[in-house]
Formats: sequence, structure tokens, C-alpha cells
Amino acid sequence: MRLLPTVVAGHWHGWLLLLLLTAPALPANARQGEAAPRLLRIATLELPVGADAEWEQRREQLLQVLEGLQPDVIAVQRVQQSQGRNPACWLATRLRYSCDFVTADPPSQRVRHGSAMLSRLPVSEDGVTLLHPPGQYSAAGMLRIKLHEELVNIYVARLRPEPDEAQVRQHQTSDLMTWIGATSDGLPSLIAGDFSAETEELVRSSPGFQPVRKNPGERVDPPSLAGAASGHGLDVLFQVSHFASEGLQPVKLPAAEGSPGTALRLGILATLRVQGEAPR
Repeated sequence: MRLLPTVVAGHWHGWLLLLLLTAPALPANARQGEAAPRLLRIATLELPVGADAEWEQRREQLLQVLEGLQPDVIAVQRVQQSQGRNPACWLATRLRYSCDFVTADPPSQRVRHGSAMLSRLPVSEDGVTLLHPPGQYSAAGMLRIKLHEELVNIYVARLRPEPDEAQVRQHQTSDLMTWIGATSDGLPSLIAGDFSAETEELVRSSPGFQPVRKNPGERVDPPSLAGAASGHGLDVLFQVSHFASEGLQPVKLPAAEGSPGTALRLGILATLRVQGEAPR
């Protein structure tokens, strides 16, 4: 009779040991009571140019590249929408992202020019403004996305005015910064764009923002064949008070099948970490 309690106790000790051995280990940050880093992956790029047949051939390649990179937001520069067909929004449909076409052209215009903002994260607000002096690609856009429980503003702009003169660039940049100040609501903000200004001028004209490509050890130069024509080129500017850069990589397509050429560079993918305490 005295053996029964001993057998039962041994039985429970065995189960407790089994549970301890099979329980999943907690990540280091969870064990230390720290929240996981809030990372945002944002790409800014231009689509391959060419005839419709060439785009149809290359778009499947680009789709595979983007599926592998898994950006949270994609800003596409120099988008041409013809008779309702929008190549950036086609990609968004296949990727199951939302698509906002940012343009100053009226809907009745047969060919409309602008930018596109694709997001796989929930979008709570969007907006469009016109930068002055106006031009073919002078419309800037904004998405307010939800990253976990935090709201973040993504702005898209192509600051390559016509004519491309310092005074004209400064006017458009000033318009953009004024609009950001009026619409950001103090939330963390990024600018995904293509910039014809040199880096020094770009940093000086956008106070509080830092180009990802300017960070030491994170240079992708040139970022794309299209964006390397002049000036700083394609980049993501982030508010240093709200973000830290976590990495940068090129977005490129492999060389066309049967072609001895090199990979086609389309833009960059930046990974940024939101700093500060997460909202409760």
C-alpha cells in the first residue's frame, strides 16, 4: 500500500519532464520581455520599358522577383496607363496588393502618366497633391498604412522637373515638404522617389530625412539603369527621428533568356526599423 504514492509521484515527474523537453523555446527578445522589431520593407523601382510584347514577356519574371522579395510597399515610378491598362496595377492584382495610381491627368485622357503605390498592408488613408510647376509626373501621392498596430505614412514623388533646374527642383521639393507637414499628423513618414538633385542638395532640401543609399556600407550604385541618368536617382528617404536602416538590396531582373547581357536593374528594396515604443 505504501508503494502507490511513490508510483503516482514518479508518473507525474515523468510527465513534467516530458513537457519541459518538448515545450518550444521562446525567442531571446521574448524571454527578455522585449518586443519584436517593427520592420518595414519598401521598394522603389521603374518597370522595364519596351513594346507591349516585351513587357508581357518580362512581367512574369518581375512577378517572381517581387514574390521572392516580399516587400510590404512598392512605389513604381513613371507609370503609363493606356486605355485603362495599368502595368503596375496588373502586378498588384497578381501579388494580391492594393494599387493606388497617382496622376494629375484627367480620367478622359487616353494615356495618363504618374506613379503607383502598391501595398500588402492595410491602407487607412490616401491622398494626392500637385507639385509646382506642374509637369507630366508632378503629382505626389500618400498612403497611410497599418504596420502591426502602428500607422506609417508612405509618400511617393518623382522630383525630376521640366526644366530640371535648381530653382525649379527647390520649388517642387518645398511643395512636397509642406504637404508632408500638413498631412503627416506627426506619424513616422517615408518618401519613395526618384530624385534628379545631387545627394548634398537632396539632403539639404529635405530636413529631417535621410536617404537609405547614403548610409555607409549600404550603397547600391547605380540603383537602376533608368534612375542613374543624373542626380541622386531612385531612393527611399526616411525620418531619422522615427526610423533606422536595416538593409538595402537591388531589385533586378535576370538577363533575358538567350542574351549574353547582364541583369536589368530596376530599383532598390530598403528594410527599415520603426524606432521608439510601440503603441499600446
